[in-house]
Amino acid sequence: MKFTHSSKLLRLSAAALSLGAAMAAQTALAAPLASQSPDVYLGGNIAYSRTSSLGGSIDGALNNQGLASSTSTSTPSATGGLRLGYRLNPNLAFEASYDRIGSTDLQSAITSPAADTASGTWKAHGFGLHVLGIAPLDNQWSAYGRAGIEQWHTSLDTASATGGTPNVSTTGSNTSLALGAGVAYAISPNVDATAELVHYNRVGTSATGTSAVNQVNFGLRYHFL
Repeated sequence: MKFTHSSKLLRLSAAALSLGAAMAAQTALAAPLASQSPDVYLGGNIAYSRTSSLGGSIDGALNNQGLASSTSTSTPSATGGLRLGYRLNPNLAFEASYDRIGSTDLQSAITSPAADTASGTWKAHGFGLHVLGIAPLDNQWSAYGRAGIEQWHTSLDTASATGGTPNVSTTGSNTSLALGAGVAYAISPNVDATAELVHYNRVGTSATGTSAVNQVNFGLRYHFL
């Protein structure tokens, strides 16, 4: 069975898109009111990803290699990411990111050019540039939305179980929009914890298979005040 999103995850994704876009758009209005000194921060996060209709898209990629198949995929493994940010004031920050979508195991039943089965992996990593619109809630809590772009590098690798059909190893690069929303909690003046949901509208190419991706991140950031 191919992996599909639950209705709950779709509702969370839609909420993240709406909140992220709204908060980023309001940043230009909020920024002139802020007076806090700028700071640079470095962060790391643990990421949990969900893909959408990936198995069918991988079938399309295998068809480009001359293989007719029916593919099922697992949930991507947990992985990590990095953030380097510049907070201009309490309402506005700019961020460079390194993000990963963990290895996704796949199984393909191949019907042509010969009956066979194949197993393999699909995975991606990317570099992003984002703007964050921030709404401080009190001295410790704040909410934020993010909007940006991500450059992804994706790979698809499969191996035949019998040797009767060719192995596949392809890569591709593409640019994706990134929208999300999250909350931050200041543990100390220099350290805060974050939780966020980010949506990438397209990861992968026709050579590797493509998917929209929802990613839940839990992280820590250190501010060089």
